[in-house]
Amino acid sequence: MGYVGRLILGVILALPISSLADCAPLFKKLSPAQISAAHSAILSDLDQGQIIGASKKRVNGNMHDLWWLTLKNPETGRTRQAIMKPREWGDSGGWARAPMEVVAYALNRALGMDYVPPTVYRRKVQVGNDFIHEAPLIYVVPKAQILYETRPSQWGGISKEAVQSDHRILCVLLHNSDGHAKNLLLGEHWVDGEKRPAFIDFGASLRAGTFVTMRRYPAPGNSEPVSLVRERTLKYLKRLNSKHFETLKGYLSDKEISEILMRRDGIVAYFERLISEKGAEHVVLKE
Repeated sequence: MGYVGRLILGVILALPISSLADCAPLFKKLSPAQISAAHSAILSDLDQGQIIGASKKRVNGNMHDLWWLTLKNPETGRTRQAIMKPREWGDSGGWARAPMEVVAYALNRALGMDYVPPTVYRRKVQVGNDFIHEAPLIYVVPKAQILYETRPSQWGGISKEAVQSDHRILCVLLHNSDGHAKNLLLGEHWVDGEKRPAFIDFGASLRAGTFVTMRRYPAPGNSEPVSLVRERTLKYLKRLNSKHFETLKGYLSDKEISEILMRRDGIVAYFERLISEKGAEHVVLKE
């Protein structure tokens, strides 16, 4: 596995076993070790995979070119479908900061979540006659649909309130104002192949001038105020600390890490205030 792949895999392996165990109820037939192994295999394939097929296109009104790749791991023979988002000079004014895709994936795992598809960051990628200086490669969620165009009963046992809360927490931590409805998907999950929610497109994270909160989030189709939180998400929010960002310092400044943790403090305080006012039974989701 290449250096970048080892960095991202390090994020997964550094997670407390209890964090992985907390994910286990979502995957009833798999152990925490099997869940971790599924991530490790995909990360390895994305990092090592040789490009055996590629096409360039734009989707959902995206203003930037995306490469749709077929990768083959020369060591294992496995193939994967991935989206590559080439980094552009100036990050399109902060709207397309490509390394944030890796940060969102790692942060989602550190919080005991598994919504953001496995992602690695590669440099010096040759695609036909095109040379890509650097880009995240993101696992393609098979058979993906827009989440809110499906019924919550199809969401793998996760309620709409829980999905909205977890997504909003990630977006507020990363100050991502672009979490509109088309960036929440339902597709075959990378761990067990069951239909589950997936979150994509965190390129606008940490953009200067952004201000979003759990209650103020003006993203089309996904702007409802959030006042509920999953019990395990709140637990891992409280445990989040600077050590979780050690392997991400190539993508984040120390100041940005500090600001993420300050926003974490604000989110925790927000829910603790609601719990004191309404009672935990009206705020904390036991799922």
